[in-house]
Amino acid sequence: MGVRSEVATTSPFPGGWRRFVPSGGLVLLALLAGGIVFGAMRLTWPETPLPVRERRLLQTSDMLLALVMAVGTFLVAWCLTLGARREDPTSVRHRWRLFLGLWAVFALPLLLWWVGEWPGHFHSDARQSLLVSSQYHVDPWLSSLWGIWAHGLHRATGQFSATSLFNVVILAALLADFFSLLLHLGLSRRVGTLFIALVVTSVPLGLMVINLSHDIINALLRLGIALILLRVLTRRKLTGRSGLTPVTLPVLALLTAVATLFRGDSMALVLYVPAALLFSRQVRVGAAVALLLGTVAINQVFRRGVEPRLLQPWVEMPQYYAMSLLLNPLGFMVTNHYVTRTPEEDKAVIEAVVAHSCLKDRYVIEESPCYWDSLRPPLLPEKMAALRSVFLRMVRDNPALMLSNRLITFAGTLGLSPRAAFPVLPGREAYPPEQVFGMAGVELLQKHGQEASRAPQAVARVTHWLRDASLPTHGGRSLYFPWNGLPALLLTLWLVSRWRTWPVSAVTAGAVLAPALLVFIAAPASHPTYVADLWVFGYLAVPLAWFEARVPRTKSAAPLSADGEGGSAGAVDPAVTDLRHHG
Repeated sequence: MGVRSEVATTSPFPGGWRRFVPSGGLVLLALLAGGIVFGAMRLTWPETPLPVRERRLLQTSDMLLALVMAVGTFLVAWCLTLGARREDPTSVRHRWRLFLGLWAVFALPLLLWWVGEWPGHFHSDARQSLLVSSQYHVDPWLSSLWGIWAHGLHRATGQFSATSLFNVVILAALLADFFSLLLHLGLSRRVGTLFIALVVTSVPLGLMVINLSHDIINALLRLGIALILLRVLTRRKLTGRSGLTPVTLPVLALLTAVATLFRGDSMALVLYVPAALLFSRQVRVGAAVALLLGTVAINQVFRRGVEPRLLQPWVEMPQYYAMSLLLNPLGFMVTNHYVTRTPEEDKAVIEAVVAHSCLKDRYVIEESPCYWDSLRPPLLPEKMAALRSVFLRMVRDNPALMLSNRLITFAGTLGLSPRAAFPVLPGREAYPPEQVFGMAGVELLQKHGQEASRAPQAVARVTHWLRDASLPTHGGRSLYFPWNGLPALLLTLWLVSRWRTWPVSAVTAGAVLAPALLVFIAAPASHPTYVADLWVFGYLAVPLAWFEARVPRTKSAAPLSADGEGGSAGAVDPAVTDLRHHG
């Protein structure tokens, strides 16, 4: 393969991609799949007429599931037809047997976790989501899009726990795509097998993926974005051409926008993804700006067009949300006697919004309980503006205290504190349900058939022991070492620091690290699920670095047939046999 000219290298698409624009057949197939789902969901509507707002929720959730099915069908069909081109060494069609085998390997243990811990661990947020979903409402506090998504799956399957089952299927697919790609292109089988075994036996991953919250689906979206960037840059490295296909930029814009609707810290990707493609010379400035604007446009269409039609007006929502972010560092400052010249004035400003005594006497390092019972409504914009002014002065005068709070809180998201909000209810089987969930919670779970006692006990005994033995509370500690996300953070930072040597690994790791940076800056509590994608990436970092360090760059070689995996997929430009180093 000869050296390409600069024009060919920076072309928006590889040579020949323009002949393979999405065909009408793929579009019709996607529309048909989406239409079938939309029509089937219409059959789940209640027979009694509903008020306008509830009817809009049904219509919106039906449309969301139909869109997911349509987009998913189009992408799968694209990967197996037009996307499976002979000069694309990353195509799944060249390795579909390996992909399916690895998907089964990852899906089986995750499914066992899902069955053993069924129906999931209903913390207060999960119980609230179940309640709101069953009442045909959307709660904007966690995420409006999450409420729509959970309601749609709940109504389609009759089980709220289907939300976590979807996460199991998607995480297994992402892991299978990553490892099958690297093994197909030359990753050592010994290295691949070792890290596949580590993933399969990971207690934190098994428990986090079945968590009933918007954090997990958000983490899967961010991990998917990182793997798309990996595929783009790998395609560029092995072929010498631009790694973009006609569907890459639209998919990146869609996934990034959806991630921002689930969690605010995903906003980091709105800037990171276009910047990464621009500085890696995958796109020109105009395409990067178009990607940025397209992502923002999708976000705003939902925020301004869809969300207001479903929500009850709540004028104090911005103030309550801002207060949830301020309480943790504010309580840390008050508890640790921050330096100030006007203590009485500060106390008066704080008392106007939240009880100062709660911040001083009841503060918990990783999370403040004062939000739930010590606020002083109404939270007027004027009161919040005064509190923000006082808080910013606290941070300016006490930077060491603020840094300490951020380090302690973020350490909890890495599982380094026994007070971290782990995504489970430890020892829930040892206590009466009324003590764990309260009477209202027990009645809610019974009404929807979500009692944990219905899980298969042979599997449940194993998962319960692994769960409780791995936690630092309730007499666990015997397996406490799994809940340590520090190695994942250090490996991700290490890959980003090697951006000159391993640019593919650095850009991929950066897509995981950028949202984690916002979590460090603004996380209100120590929930490991905030950075679930970082926990997963910790198992991918070393194989990725090994692959980029060992697999040679593009070689001039005769194209080989891909019949072994892809059948009629045709020839692959990079000689795959020259790239294999199965040590």
